[in-house]
Parts: sequence; structure tokens; C-alpha cells
Amino acid sequence: MAIKDNRDRLEDAAQDSVQLSGFNSLSFRKLADEVGIKSSSVHYHFPEKSDLAHALIVRYSAAVSETLNDIANQRWGLRRKLQAYIAIFEQTAKSERVCLCGMMAAEIEALNDDSRKQLDLFFKMMEQWLVDLLVANGDALNTDVTPAALSSAILSGLEGALLLDRVSGNQSHLNAQKDLILSLV
Repeated sequence: MAIKDNRDRLEDAAQDSVQLSGFNSLSFRKLADEVGIKSSSVHYHFPEKSDLAHALIVRYSAAVSETLNDIANQRWGLRRKLQAYIAIFEQTAKSERVCLCGMMAAEIEALNDDSRKQLDLFFKMMEQWLVDLLVANGDALNTDVTPAALSSAILSGLEGALLLDRVSGNQSHLNAQKDLILSLV
């Protein structure tokens, strides 16, 4: 196992912080303390907070994309692939976090144009993956809703459920979304 360098450790700590408390509450000083380096070292890797935001979104997108590719490459049916997609959100909820990009979207005004574009690409990737899955398995669907509309509804429902479940302290909204989505197949 490779030893993580300071940049990786900073990104890990920043991602945890953003998923728990939001991007606006993230401070370089707190990151430096958590990682055990000087604040100036944080600025060495990320001159501006916007540089860190961009790096986090790109990194998170790549990790989720890899997970989606793994799911797509399985020889599972539509129901099992949807369950695996939902499991991404369930894992996030179990760790008492919110999707990093969902949290960033809630604080969109704090992001620069490059980060906003990356955020948009993340959500488009998530939706397109679902569209492709639903189109390829259209015969297994029990709905007349188009794959594009269904993809949008599924993603927004799951992202919203993560936020609402933070308020209630349980996974009732996420479970309801799961039941709704799986009722379609």
C-alpha cells in the first residue's frame, strides 16, 4: 500500500469536512491542523480555496465514475444494477455524510466557474449512466416515463433523500426512494 502524500491527505480531510459540514465551513488552518502540517503547506498544494474545490470535485467524480463502470461491467440484471447504484448513496448515508457534489451544489455561490462546470459534469455523468442503463434494459421497466426523465427523477430523489435524512437522523427518505425506484422493475 502506497503512503499518502500531503496532498492526498489534505484532499481526504477536506472531502470529509465538506461532506459533513459543507464547503463554506472548510478552513485551510483546520485542514493543516488535521493533517499535521503548516497552513502555508496547504496553500502550496492549493493556492486558493477554489483550487481545492475543483480538485475535490474532479477526484470525487473519478471515484464515482469508476464505481459506475464496475457496476456496468457486471453481468447483473437491471434490478441488481439499480440496487448497486442506490448502494452508493446508502454507503454515504451510513457514514453520516452527504454526496460531496450534492453538498457543493447546495453552496454553488462559493464555487468559481471551473468548479461549477465540473459539478455540472458530475451530475450529467450520473444521469447519463442511468439513461444508458435504462435504455439498454427498457424491456424490464414498468413505466412509460422516458429514460431521461426517469434518470433525472432518480438522481434528484436520491440526492434529496440524503439531505432530508440528515435532518431526521434516519434513512427513511432514502429507503422510500429505494422502494420507489425498485418498484419500476
